[in-house]
Amino acid sequence: MRRVTILFDDERLYREVKAEAAKEGRPVKDVVAEALQDWLRRRTVLTSDEVERRRDALSVLDTIRVSQPVREMVDDALAALRVERS
Repeated sequence: MRRVTILFDDERLYREVKAEAAKEGRPVKDVVAEALQDWLRRRTVLTSDEVERRRDALSVLDTIRVSQPVREMVDDALAALRVERS
């Protein structure tokens, strides 16, 4: 475990965070850690090769999905890729 001190320049923000955390019965440190995890997750960037590979895969799957026997499997794969992409 690492210790860090966070100085809030905005007293109102700190009070709001503290109040909302208290409503959920959580310590502020857990709310801050969750916010930082979300921030890091949003900063994850795909390389241009990954973006192109995914775009190509989605295009191929969109073409194949009209085939009735594999439609459900392809729809599931497309949904998984789209969730991963967003």
